Amino acid sequence: MSGNLHDEERRQFERLLRQQGINRLADRLAVLEAFLSSEEHQSAAQVNENLEASGRILEPGFVSETLEMLTRFGLASSRHFDNQPDLYEHRHLGEHHDHLICTKCGSITEFHHPELEELKQNAAAEHGFHHLSHRLQIYGLCDQCRKRRTPTLPLTLAAPGERVRVERMSGGEQSQRHLTDLGISLGGELEVISTSGGAMVVAVGGTRLALGQGVAAKVQVSLIGHQ
Repeated sequence: MSGNLHDEERRQFERLLRQQGINRLADRLAVLEAFLSSEEHQSAAQVNENLEASGRILEPGFVSETLEMLTRFGLASSRHFDNQPDLYEHRHLGEHHDHLICTKCGSITEFHHPELEELKQNAAAEHGFHHLSHRLQIYGLCDQCRKRRTPTLPLTLAAPGERVRVERMSGGEQSQRHLTDLGISLGGELEVISTSGGAMVVAVGGTRLALGQGVAAKVQVSLIGHQ
């Protein structure tokens, strides 16, 4: 963020605080400074860490309350991504972007495509819908996480939403027969539904199966469409 924009947003926040008679002005401005010090998406805990690094100790509840004020005043946007606490990002007037979220490392990449914005506007207009705002969050694997994976991997390392092809099944004859009875065979395709909660849930054709981690680890797969 440029220094001029930083200073202007600080002035606007201070003016809004004074207009509404909100207390602890200096502390709230310190929260704003800590928030603006990073361009990353930040949780309330991370903003609090930035404050402590600068020598300012404030109550976590106060920091969260002030971040909510920043959101209400249009200086921040609050985002909720799967399996993460609420994250706050800078909100610049007149700008919009969407997000790519890596389900492996948790990284968040911002992107903006005018063609996509036009498509969403057209979709709303086709239904006579007055579009005010939207959020697009695409979950998958970032380039770095994809590069770290080998062409074949245990089924347990596949991510929810991925389609995979069975390349090998290890274990004894009884173990392989059990997998075959479930409908899992060499060359067959699976869709990973979920990997949390102990058992791994996959879809084989139109059937959902729950596999224990030990069983799933014996299935070596390749990623369909993996490059």
